[in-house]
Amino acid sequence: MQLSEESLFQAIKQDDTKAFGALMERTQCGAYRLGRFPVLSLMYLYRSRKLISAYEESFLKITNYEALDEPIEISKKFSSKAGKCLRLYLNEIVTPLEMLLILDKTTRLKRVYPLAKLTSSSIKGRLKAIYFIKYSLSVKFEGDDIVIDRRPLSYREKKRIATVCLCVFLAVTIVIGVPVTTVSLIPKPIEGEVFKLSHIDFASQKEYTLKQDIVVPDNYYVDKVNCTIIGEGNKLIIGKGASFGELNGKMTDLTIDSSGDAIFTSISENAAIENVTFNVNADVTATAGGAFVAATNYGTIENVTVNVSGKIRATLTDVADDFIFGGIVQTNDYKIYAATQTVYRGTIKNCKVDYSQFSLEGEAGANASFGGVVGTNGGYVQDCNVSGEITADTFDIAGICAVNNALLSGNVNEADLSQTSADTGWNPICCGIVMTNSYAVENCENRGNISAVSNCGEFETQEGYESTVSAAGIAYFNRGTTATPYIRNSVNSGEVKSSADYRNVYGAGVCVSSNGVIDSCENSGAVTLNANNGFDIYVGGITVITYGDIYKSMSKGAIFATGSGEAFVGGISAQSCALISNCISSGDVTVKAQTVCAGGIVGFNEVTNYGSYVFFGTADQCISQSKISVEATGEAASYVGGIAGQAREAGFDNGDSMTFFGGCVTNCYFTGEFATNVLYSGNIVGACGKNIYELNAYYDTNDNEYHNFEGNYYATNSLKAFGAAVEEDDKFEKVEDKGATSLAVEEIQNLEGYKTILKIFGSL
Repeated sequence: MQLSEESLFQAIKQDDTKAFGALMERTQCGAYRLGRFPVLSLMYLYRSRKLISAYEESFLKITNYEALDEPIEISKKFSSKAGKCLRLYLNEIVTPLEMLLILDKTTRLKRVYPLAKLTSSSIKGRLKAIYFIKYSLSVKFEGDDIVIDRRPLSYREKKRIATVCLCVFLAVTIVIGVPVTTVSLIPKPIEGEVFKLSHIDFASQKEYTLKQDIVVPDNYYVDKVNCTIIGEGNKLIIGKGASFGELNGKMTDLTIDSSGDAIFTSISENAAIENVTFNVNADVTATAGGAFVAATNYGTIENVTVNVSGKIRATLTDVADDFIFGGIVQTNDYKIYAATQTVYRGTIKNCKVDYSQFSLEGEAGANASFGGVVGTNGGYVQDCNVSGEITADTFDIAGICAVNNALLSGNVNEADLSQTSADTGWNPICCGIVMTNSYAVENCENRGNISAVSNCGEFETQEGYESTVSAAGIAYFNRGTTATPYIRNSVNSGEVKSSADYRNVYGAGVCVSSNGVIDSCENSGAVTLNANNGFDIYVGGITVITYGDIYKSMSKGAIFATGSGEAFVGGISAQSCALISNCISSGDVTVKAQTVCAGGIVGFNEVTNYGSYVFFGTADQCISQSKISVEATGEAASYVGGIAGQAREAGFDNGDSMTFFGGCVTNCYFTGEFATNVLYSGNIVGACGKNIYELNAYYDTNDNEYHNFEGNYYATNSLKAFGAAVEEDDKFEKVEDKGATSLAVEEIQNLEGYKTILKIFGSL
């Protein structure tokens, strides 16, 4: 009987032993996983104490899982807990032992580890990587035991200890009877025009108009601001450490000067800040995330200008949480009132943030990231503009938002963003718009130059953990679960640079890794990558790694990749397991590396399986106009194709025979040029799997037949359509053209299929 992932999820979430027991009677639910998460891992994530007590020991022994869909709620909750460890789980299963370490449940992990009888080297490698990423500490395995280095106390743990001590002190004080003198200095407020801070009753719902600049002293605090303050162009000069608590009223036509601490703890759903200028000279040493205006926004922030200079230093104290900062708010959030079925979402609209001589300093364990407008978005960020320059060391940067779980629309980043880190435990990430998108990015544009550099010395890498540096014009990660996120109608025109001495290097005009949809996007900025000391390069005009489809997108920016390791390069995508359709690549592609896999549209079309599904890369109805210049300096095989460098294949045993699936190139056009010393080069595909070439067919579940290669055209030159076909043991053989026709460039340009693609971009 088919198990409902929703009923299973709710039983775990609600710690409902009765409901879960009923599911167990129907099927062995412990052997299921919701996306990346086995049942026991979810029990740990949602603290299902009764279920853990009943089933933990038996579920720890399960190693093979049947996959169900992954609810987006789980993905969001896990992302908030995993922090930078999230990069270990693009598609990997989060096993129960790994979940315990991510949640910092080290005592329980030590206790249950012998019960799991772990033999997997990849899981052990990720356990080591998790602890190294979080704390720069070690995990070791000794027989049936796991040995975990002791970490320092977190900020929350220290705070709990301090609270207990304070309570004890107060109790003793009360018992002993220490005299206490209370001085009340409550001013008498007046309504209307005000000249002093003491004239304002912040708890009232009155309206006050400032008639002159007012100074708010250091560490001044009010719990709530229920009134309306009209500045008439006058200033509030906020002292260091001062806070106005929760804003329930309104602030308008005002200038506020501050030293960088958040002025409001929260802005309620009925509150508003409109037509206000914030001048921030930041001098912030942070022990947790923050922002310059408010920690949390449920209301409206509109037509606000924030001028920022100075510095934020993220200091490692609370090692259990990531440090996420925002230029205006840390969290743009939402509230749901179940009784009235009303949803309030924070709105940040028509705002400008300008950064001048502004810098960010961090350390690897702090996992610090900065969004130019907002740290984490659960509401609406619309038509905002970021300008100036932000520099950072061990501190990730996104021009608009660090983590998006809702809508980013019409935002423009014009600021130059650069991160250079010498920390061996840090993987730098720098993006023009957003680091992680889990919902919607539309009509956004990056015009600033983006740079991510790792210049640390040689270090010992952790098993199962890839050391990287990444830069992208729009996003680092476009993650899809049950709700498919998208990046749509977005443009990058800024230059993207990424380099490292001892790390693999990633760079993309739009997005580094996409599991969602990319639709109608464009890159015109040059993408330049360099990797030294034998490390690898991954670069794409639109994406690097493509697990979700790409439609109607164009890359006009030149690509430059130089290194002494491997280079995977695509005019649209470096690596694809999805459909790339109606796309154009016209920028020059220049590569020099030891071995190269490069294509005018895609570096290599991959094939993989997820549960009972098979996914493979397809380039369909695409045009490459690029000049492809490749120099391979090593002796190992390299592949260069006008459309795809390599089309890989995989065989699946269906009992009676093997079924082969692999990368596809159909209805594509190559009108560019080649300059390469690579032996396996072809106008359509550099090299492909032998079986998919010979069979040239695959079937869907309804037995409909499709071709791997058909309807392709290429400009007449000395090369064939295919460079070679290859077997698993790297036996190469030359092949004849299949599914491809050679014509003069002018003839190709007059074909209806070619012109139809151009019309999508308004080129005809």
